[in-house]
Amino acid sequence: MRVWLATMLAILVLAQPMAMAAEPTLPPWRRELPEGRSRQTITVGTTEVQVDLAITPEEQTLGLGYRNGLDDGSGMLFVGTVSRTRTFWMKGMRFCLDIIWIEDGKIVGAAENACPDPDGTSDGNRATFSSGMPVTHVLEMPAGWMAANGYGPGTPVDLGDLEP
Repeated sequence: MRVWLATMLAILVLAQPMAMAAEPTLPPWRRELPEGRSRQTITVGTTEVQVDLAITPEEQTLGLGYRNGLDDGSGMLFVGTVSRTRTFWMKGMRFCLDIIWIEDGKIVGAAENACPDPDGTSDGNRATFSSGMPVTHVLEMPAGWMAANGYGPGTPVDLGDLEP
């Protein structure tokens, strides 16, 4: 009986690491996106846009990474509390974007048609996109959105309740 119990205990102890290894560790693109992001309607020029708000550091780090695209008329607004130079990269991105720099209620510049790096690019070799000047907010829209709407520097942006 003792031999049987010892054998069973040994099997359980040895099988546990194998069972743990069988549990999949999901890569970021397979994990569920966080629920509960705040959404808001903003107006760029004359166009209303539904935006997910990236407010917390975690939301801003994830950004639009690991999504397959955006619905028409939607984007993501990175909400800052102070004006500073903002720099973005396309880690985890699956589609191209217009990255739009916003300050004092207007577009002040953009990185248009910013596309993800090729697969296998190391973090140290990824392309970066900088506002080049202090901005408080950054809007990400599908690539070509600014050109399709005729928007550029000077276009007014109404952030609604997010205005200071």
